Amino acid sequence: MLNTVFKKLMAAYVAIILISFLILGLLFSQLANSYFFQRHEKLLIEEGGKLNEMVVAHLNGRISAERLNLELQAMERFLNTRIWVMDKRGTIYGVSSNEKQWIGKQITAKEMLQVLQGSVIVKKGIFDAEWKVPMVTVGMPIMVNGRVENALIMHSPLYEITDAIQGVHRIIWLAMGISFLLSTLIIYFVSKRMSSPLQAMGSAAEKLADGDFTQRIVINTEDEIGQVTKAFNGMAEKLETIEENRRNFIAAVAHELRSPLTLIKGFVEGILDGTVEEKDQGKYLQVILKETERLNKLTTNLLDLQKMESDQYPIHLQVFDINELIRRTLLKYDEEIERKSVGVLLQLQGEKMMVSGDRDAIEQVLSNLLDNAMKFIEEEGRIKVISKTHLQKAWISVRDNGIGIPLENQQSIWERFYKVDKSRDRNKEGTGLGLYIVKKIIDRHGERIQVESEAGQGTVFTFTLPLAAVRR
Repeated sequence: MLNTVFKKLMAAYVAIILISFLILGLLFSQLANSYFFQRHEKLLIEEGGKLNEMVVAHLNGRISAERLNLELQAMERFLNTRIWVMDKRGTIYGVSSNEKQWIGKQITAKEMLQVLQGSVIVKKGIFDAEWKVPMVTVGMPIMVNGRVENALIMHSPLYEITDAIQGVHRIIWLAMGISFLLSTLIIYFVSKRMSSPLQAMGSAAEKLADGDFTQRIVINTEDEIGQVTKAFNGMAEKLETIEENRRNFIAAVAHELRSPLTLIKGFVEGILDGTVEEKDQGKYLQVILKETERLNKLTTNLLDLQKMESDQYPIHLQVFDINELIRRTLLKYDEEIERKSVGVLLQLQGEKMMVSGDRDAIEQVLSNLLDNAMKFIEEEGRIKVISKTHLQKAWISVRDNGIGIPLENQQSIWERFYKVDKSRDRNKEGTGLGLYIVKKIIDRHGERIQVESEAGQGTVFTFTLPLAAVRR
């Protein structure tokens, strides 16, 4: 039944308000009852005090019995109260009304006897079976020279008080009913406003699960729900970016795989069906071998990429000589350097330069940068590798005089499968992952790498490593 946040909020708020209003209504009703009864009792006691003086004056002979009766009748009309005067034996000898049958009647009620003993009593209920009307009865002793000589008994019907109390009750409950309705309306709109974003998020989450990453939720508040909604929109944007990158990644991998496979397939078919002459087969087999090596390199790079992006590519810090690593890495390219007649210049500061880092990972950085340089220089080009220290850092640069990188492309070279000029055959030799992996490795070291280049003038890549303290 309560299967939504909106219903739960409404039920909880309505229950709280209803219980609170019932408690307040009962308390106010009780307070109203007490107030009206206490006020009426106080009024009767005050007026009884005045009558007390009149009766004492009558007993002392200062006023006549007729004058006393007139005062009693006037008081009865003013208070709508029957008034009796009785002597110390409990016999009624004066009444305010025309009910003369009470004259001479002796009161034996226990409470009335307490009055004759000097107590002021207040009683609620039916005083006499003949009346059958609930009364407020107040009994007051009349003192003469410190002794109880007479007593006053005043009977006031309860219906006057109860009518007033009922009127107050109606006003209280009517006000509470209106307040309850207004509160319910306010709670309805507040609960709807609170639950609507949650419902929208639920609907959007289902569509996200189905692959629709364009879902966004309109933010109308700055509270916690607004913050959650904002976080949800941020998550959706990131998922959309990830999905777009995934599609681009798959398309790029498919393209990188299709090109060499198509080339290999064509040459193999040509060799098998005799289209390629026997004397040319060696040349084409070399092309096939080269493309196979490229596929192998692409596979290796993809595995490294998967490890880096899943945080499974740990960095094992160690101290090593970066100058020696540069020399050893260059030895791998002796054959290609000789084949392309490339001029290599080493400008290394000192015999040794000890740094802190992952030796294998930095070797991969150097290899990728040298691969990139070899790929973009012409025959008899030049490559220069520099190491120097500055501000407690080792600065390693790989410079070439190749085709260069246009300024507008320099921030994009760190992206996966990015190629500066896809129309150039030499650029198609790469996988488009080398510089991306370089950037990832340097970032994992907490260092930075930068590029300076100008189209037609060459390129220089420079990265930093922390210098290691040398023990002596």
